[in-house]
Amino acid sequence: MRERPDEAADVAVKDSSSRNVTKAMLTDAIKGYSRALPPGVPGLPSAEGIRNILEYEIRLPLKMDAPVAAEKFLDLRWVGEVKKEIEQRAVSRRQVEAQQVEQFDRTETQKGAK
Repeated sequence: MRERPDEAADVAVKDSSSRNVTKAMLTDAIKGYSRALPPGVPGLPSAEGIRNILEYEIRLPLKMDAPVAAEKFLDLRWVGEVKKEIEQRAVSRRQVEAQQVEQFDRTETQKGAK
């Protein structure tokens, strides 16, 4: 998700239960989450990082009056599902590219044989 926030936002918007969230908002939230959690560090961001994400990336952009429950937006199962779908898309894209290269090579070989 850290490397491809736009793709992650595409997947998340599709699976989001909130209709008020846009792709741009999710992309910004994913980037904010990535900033709060340094690369290579397993686990969750600090308590302050979580508060900042909820306040500045979710509550204020959505113009929510009440505080946001961390459990609602930091469900790591959902993050895992988004990550899994992004990885599946990457594998599918590589397979399509490999098939296109094979087809091109066959076409070039047939042209050379004539």
